[in-house]
Amino acid sequence: MTTQELRPQVGHRAAAPPRRRIGLTLPTRIGLRLLVPALIIAAWWGLSLSTTNGYFVPSPLESLRAAGSMFLSSDPTHGFLGDATFTHFVPSVGRALAGLGLAIVIGVVTGVLLGIFPLLHALLQPLVHVGRSLPSPALLGVFFLLFGIGDSPKIFLIAFSVVWPILFNTIDGVMSVGEIRSQAAAVYRIPARLVLTHIVLPGASPKIFAGIRTAMSMSLIIMIISELQKSDNGLGYMLVSTQRDFDYPGFFAVLIVLAVLGVVMNFIFLQIERRVLSWHRGATAQND
Repeated sequence: MTTQELRPQVGHRAAAPPRRRIGLTLPTRIGLRLLVPALIIAAWWGLSLSTTNGYFVPSPLESLRAAGSMFLSSDPTHGFLGDATFTHFVPSVGRALAGLGLAIVIGVVTGVLLGIFPLLHALLQPLVHVGRSLPSPALLGVFFLLFGIGDSPKIFLIAFSVVWPILFNTIDGVMSVGEIRSQAAAVYRIPARLVLTHIVLPGASPKIFAGIRTAMSMSLIIMIISELQKSDNGLGYMLVSTQRDFDYPGFFAVLIVLAVLGVVMNFIFLQIERRVLSWHRGATAQND
């Protein structure tokens, strides 16, 4: 063997053996996910047995029974759903989804424009930061004054409150696409419409979805806040009415429904995100 053969070849690196990823088994993952909820339920049960807090904190079983009697029924003609589902649950979910949808449209469109045009971004940046700094719950009276007492002020308040993570993530995602791709598109004379739909939006979509996921959680919180005043239905209205009537099982029943709603919405969103961003996971897996 010659000296040249022993000399390492420049630009050729020995292939490293693949690293084995040590993952948790399925029962272990399920057990870890159920550990914290089990601890919360145990603490809840302990508070319900306390002599001082037992009157104000019903047991989890009593709260579940109250939730079943309020939101479920034995009538198959109504889909086994109770009156509270149609009177309070459905309107609340409709307001939250309407506000979130409006925020997605405004946040994505405005974020793409501000991310593409630096001059427009510099011009509107102070206004955007002022709007983000405003406390949304404190503006509830302003929205009632501007849009009346119906669903419109609640929907607009939700949209105004949750648009900011979508807007900033969209701006950051569009700017992170980079000048090289834009210059390559200009060299190949790709139309601006195709650049937007095939380069800019796909490149920014992971951050856009991250912003939408944050906004979705916030929409439920703002939905409850918007229904605390000048409302005659909704889950927020139920929280106030049950608290005023000292119906503590009903109060905790609404909290259970809100928790289930948040988990279901997050699960549905994750399924949509996995389908839409399946190409992104494949591309990043090749570069790992």
